[in-house]
Amino acid sequence: MVTVIGLGFVGLTTALGFAEYGHKVYGIEANPGRLKTIQDGRLPFLEPGLDGALARHLGKNFIPTDDIDTAIANSDYVYYCVGTPYGTDGSADLTYLYAAIEQTLGAIHDDKFRVLVTKSTIPPSTTERRIIPFLEERGIRVGVDLGVANNPEFLREGHCWEDFTNADRIVIGVSDPRSEEMFRYLYANEKAPLCFVSLTTGEFIKYLSNTSLACLISFANEMSLAADRISRTTGGGGV
Repeated sequence: MVTVIGLGFVGLTTALGFAEYGHKVYGIEANPGRLKTIQDGRLPFLEPGLDGALARHLGKNFIPTDDIDTAIANSDYVYYCVGTPYGTDGSADLTYLYAAIEQTLGAIHDDKFRVLVTKSTIPPSTTERRIIPFLEERGIRVGVDLGVANNPEFLREGHCWEDFTNADRIVIGVSDPRSEEMFRYLYANEKAPLCFVSLTTGEFIKYLSNTSLACLISFANEMSLAADRISRTTGGGGV
């Protein structure tokens, strides 16, 4: 079973995607209005494909709720899809992520091994240097009591469902073999290759993907301007 905390574009797509794979999924959403909308079978935003998935899985494989205690008690994987906005100094603000992890720890009342998975975009080395120490300060033995991983998303708004269900690769940053084996089970029905990498490499790949896309868009815009300039200086013959 899976718990997904945060039901925005990424979180709701992730939750319904795992439900489509046949897993039982709890979706935790802090915004009461958004949660009620989803519980009523409606999307809180326009995203092709998600409406059909929500209709198929709501109340069956997918349970949207604010009952985090029940969700965590029954889950083996906890996905964090919360906001990590830029702070005043330009660094990622981990306030919402830390709060979600604290909620998770407060809801654990057994010794079951679970994997805490960051789906939110976080700078390289965040898991190693900030999240793991955050857990260790609370007495958690990472790799023994709980697993820690990141599973970055490569979703385009307007194509989230297509990108999740027809992914060309699944990147998983993980540091212990027990967690890796659990991910192999979680993605057993996924045809895309599973790329297991270090925690920091997983985070870096997400940033690399984002910056590569930004560079391609900037390059295309510059070439468009150049083509337009050449067209006008050569009498409108076009390029």
